[in-house]
Amino acid sequence: MSYSVNSVDQDTAGGQDGLSGEDNVSLLGVKGSFGDSIKAFYHLQTGAPSDADGSGRAFRQRFYFGGLSGSFGKVAYGRMTNAYKFPGFAMDPFYNLSHVNAGGSVAFGGATYGLSPATNGFTDNALQYTSPALGGSFTVNAGVYIDDSNEDEHGYNFGGQWKADNFNVGVQFASNGDVGTVPNVVADGDAVRLYGGYKGDNWSVGLSYESVDLSASVEDVGYLYLVGRYKVTATTEVIGSIGSVDDGPAEGTGFMGGVFHTITDNTQIYVTYSAASIEPSGGTDKDPSVFAIGAKHKFKFGGS
Repeated sequence: MSYSVNSVDQDTAGGQDGLSGEDNVSLLGVKGSFGDSIKAFYHLQTGAPSDADGSGRAFRQRFYFGGLSGSFGKVAYGRMTNAYKFPGFAMDPFYNLSHVNAGGSVAFGGATYGLSPATNGFTDNALQYTSPALGGSFTVNAGVYIDDSNEDEHGYNFGGQWKADNFNVGVQFASNGDVGTVPNVVADGDAVRLYGGYKGDNWSVGLSYESVDLSASVEDVGYLYLVGRYKVTATTEVIGSIGSVDDGPAEGTGFMGGVFHTITDNTQIYVTYSAASIEPSGGTDKDPSVFAIGAKHKFKFGGS
């Protein structure tokens, strides 16, 4: 369960302004595995908003997949976070909080400004493979994203990551067929992500650079995202990020900062501030911002 009270300033027509209480993508899920040398696993997750849902539904579609893992690596099929999205999602500590989002507007979920819109959404009919650690430090992955309406033109992904000691560096490439199976990448378009990071004793940094085809007229948009984390105490962490977009409707720069305090193993409270200066070519300038006070609590049932 995740919820925040926000002070929003969004100076666009129809944009939200003032005080609001928002669900920050509260979730309900079930997952498990069974087997020894070869394990079968499954994971299902649905949105479970803790405030009013105008559609009248208690749950919102997210993902569901299953697969096998063993000495050969890991293979999974279903609706899931694709391998292009995952490094950005894993790097972003503000993901699904109140912030200026990847599209340059105030939102209450999804990726933080500086990551591309391709760091949002789930991929249907996804078949993904990840290798075991080759030489103890290098993994490769590949995926195909099947378009049921076109048997010849499907989306795909491939990439790799090197990890050693406290360093990691990787690359991911995704491409769409005639119909966009990779979310927020234009049909017949591509996306490339270069990323890396370092983790110290009580601090860490991460960097992501992307080039994404957003539409037929807006191609090769560059997204730069830098994030740093510092543990002040065992229970209090300070986090900050800087983002930049070089073209398209979200062109500009932005930042986000926050203090997170863990009350119990399952409960965390936080204060954050996010702002951006959006100056799209041929568009209207805007300076969205949001100040948030929130809490997250994890309910856990079942085995370890």
